[in-house]
Amino acid sequence: MRVVFLSSLLLLYSCIPHIPEDVLDAGWCREMAAARAKATGKGRENLAAAMIKHDCAAKLAAPVPQ
Repeated sequence: MRVVFLSSLLLLYSCIPHIPEDVLDAGWCREMAAARAKATGKGRENLAAAMIKHDCAAKLAAPVPQ
């Protein structure tokens, strides 16, 4: 039973589209920083983890292309 459940989760996960890294730019990082400032508890932790995972510190520190 456990194998069937895990297999179905794996199949579901493989169907979910992944967001390309180039879409998660500095603008996205600024929006997440603003949302993190308003969030509390677990929401704040999740947003902070996402920002670390997608290297927002470097994206926000990079010069803005003109």
